[in-house]
Amino acid sequence: MYTLVPFRRNLSRELPTSVMNDNFFRSFFDMSDMMGPAGFRVDVREDDKSYQLEAELPGVPKDKLNVCVDDGTLTISADLNEEKKEEKANYLYSERRSGHVERSFNLEGIDADNIKADYRNGVLLVTLPKEQPTPKKEAKKIEIVSQENA
Repeated sequence: MYTLVPFRRNLSRELPTSVMNDNFFRSFFDMSDMMGPAGFRVDVREDDKSYQLEAELPGVPKDKLNVCVDDGTLTISADLNEEKKEEKANYLYSERRSGHVERSFNLEGIDADNIKADYRNGVLLVTLPKEQPTPKKEAKKIEIVSQENA
């Protein structure tokens, strides 16, 4: 079975006391590891031979991206340090974005040696080829050697 499952980190934030505080429900409502200051949006598509992971990282220069595989885990991270200023008559517009974003994925069933990544227009496309199933070995008959008549 092939899987490409994002890891969810258990953050210390608690939902109000209710049935929704159960771990099962918490994972649906705690999206902080995927969006906001700690994450970014990811889409995953599948075909017969591979998964295609698209990560939205608008405005992040290629040299600030890090894609690595370690111990069966794909990690995509970026360090952000950006500031925009625009001055016009009677007003000043300024936005800043800084910090570190990171997402990790389990690579079970993925051929990690052949992963490829491409970055265009703020979208990182990572191609994750599926491992080819190993052919099942056929049963081998073992000849029994007798030492009795020798």
